[in-house]
Amino acid sequence: MKKILGLILAFCLVLGIAASAFAAKVSITKQPETSTTNKKGTVSFSIKTSGSVNSITWHFINPETGEDFTGKKLPSAVKGVKVANPNSKKITLKKVPESMHGWVVYCHINGNGYKLDSDKVMLLVNGLEPPAEMPAVMAPAEPEPAPEETTKDSKKDKEKDDSGNSDTGESGDTGDTEAPPPEKEPITVSCNTKALRMLDKSGAVMEGDPVSSLDFGEETSGSFMVTSAEPIKNYTVNGVLIEPTEPVTEFKILNVTAPVTLRLKINRVTASSVQVDESHMCKVTCSGCTFSYLRGGLRGVTEGEVPAGAPISIVADSADLAAKGYKINGAEPINSGMASFRYIVSDDVEIVAGE
Repeated sequence: MKKILGLILAFCLVLGIAASAFAAKVSITKQPETSTTNKKGTVSFSIKTSGSVNSITWHFINPETGEDFTGKKLPSAVKGVKVANPNSKKITLKKVPESMHGWVVYCHINGNGYKLDSDKVMLLVNGLEPPAEMPAVMAPAEPEPAPEETTKDSKKDKEKDDSGNSDTGESGDTGDTEAPPPEKEPITVSCNTKALRMLDKSGAVMEGDPVSSLDFGEETSGSFMVTSAEPIKNYTVNGVLIEPTEPVTEFKILNVTAPVTLRLKINRVTASSVQVDESHMCKVTCSGCTFSYLRGGLRGVTEGEVPAGAPISIVADSADLAAKGYKINGAEPINSGMASFRYIVSDDVEIVAGE
């Protein structure tokens, strides 16, 4: 009888081990994404998983200090912030302060004997300069080098090296030399449209029309401005999506130390998509600039009539004039530094560039 009971217990143990071995592996089916909020606003990060998850822990890293705080401990580390559901698949932060702009966020998953981390994303605060590059804590770990294959010849070479009689140098000289420092990657910035303007060390716009590619030469860092005649809905910096709360027409990225690839998504306003009043014609004059109205056929003129509600494109005659902005009907200058911008005509209008 004891023997039978022992066999039954052993069989149950084997079944338990097999069930554990074939338990579903935990995996992440949807990674968290970089999110933007207003100052003192609310922001959420979420993740989707498959398999049996035992625990979920959200982490927040201060890019300046490298300190890593869990969602539960975040309120004690950052004054004013409120955290809801810190150990669920969707965590929500309320009353986010400006000091958390650029913080790194990731999620740690534990289940079925598996432990894994999600992608690292960013928390951004609207109205602040986007980080020029991803913080060092977000850089992927370098893969470990594959072990060198040992052969008879390599073993003999190693024995020769150990004895000091290698043919790489004279007796007693191992022939070791200090490896030259790696060459620094040149700093280049590329964009999917002509929207880039280089900035000098004081942050002022340098001479030149907008381009789609910048080269900072031998400089160790550089800054640039992105301008658009039409609103920018969102933009991607080296694969990181940034979505302003409202479309913008310009922004700066400062102190770039590595190549940047930038993609812009523009909210395009075309003449054909705007409701215009053909019976109400408005007189437009442009000093130090030209304007065009696509549907009406006006192109590169300084004076003309366009219907009310029509969008016109204004282009400054030179970079100097654009740098000083544009006065519309005598008001304060706007769009300083922009080579061109879009304006919706509602009445007679006088536009002066660089006055």
